[in-house]
Amino acid sequence: MVFDMSITVRRSVTRISAGDEQPRLIDDDVAADRVLEVFVGNEYFRTFLCSPGLERELALGHLLAQGVIDSADEIEHIHSKESRVSVILKTNRLSRLEASKIDRLITISCGAVTSQTNLLTRLRPPHTYSSLHISAARILELVRDLNLRSQVFKATGGTHSAMLCDENGKVLAYAEDVGRHNAVDKVIGIVAFMKHDFSQCILVSSGRQSGDMVLKAATAGVPIVVSQAAPLDSGIKVALDTGVTLVCFVRGRRMNIYTGPERILVD
Repeated sequence: MVFDMSITVRRSVTRISAGDEQPRLIDDDVAADRVLEVFVGNEYFRTFLCSPGLERELALGHLLAQGVIDSADEIEHIHSKESRVSVILKTNRLSRLEASKIDRLITISCGAVTSQTNLLTRLRPPHTYSSLHISAARILELVRDLNLRSQVFKATGGTHSAMLCDENGKVLAYAEDVGRHNAVDKVIGIVAFMKHDFSQCILVSSGRQSGDMVLKAATAGVPIVVSQAAPLDSGIKVALDTGVTLVCFVRGRRMNIYTGPERILVD
């Protein structure tokens, strides 16, 4: 599978390996990262450290996942140029924007701070209403698919991956990014542009599930979150509070279901 070379950089590396008599100078692929500034209206909103590509989707997905907007229909115009994305809203979301400005810089390791959790969970009802179910066998297939698609990670070891899929396993959106939060925001943005129903989606992620990660899915309306990595206690708490089914440590032929086991069908 071919990946976008623009999100990698070729660098010279001195490699030392057991059994080699001398260090070797080789060329290696490194995950590229960049600074991206997002403006809402004419006002600076947030800076991301992210992989190049899908800048508009990242901005839209983040606004949705942070509860600033409720749908892509609130976007009047969104434009990306160089290291800046400008978003014009149809609606007045000043109070939500101000609440979301606690963190102006989104790094590759962290997203919104936990102090926003109570505010954002109040912006959306718990997602226990979704009737979506998925089989355990399908979950295993989706994680295998995620790993097969993660070609930049295989080349560099420096990225996270995320997918949004329907209950039949059809991949609606896929993204890799140096930040696990950014990867999730990007796939949310892609699906938002598609106008697909988030309540019929499963989020599959390579990253650990902290409270702010699970909250992204919950705020967008995604009822099932799957990861091959570990949950944190904050992630489990947010999943319980919002009615999200959280499945982690999906590896080989096993998985741990931390919340909402009734949505997972066992053959």
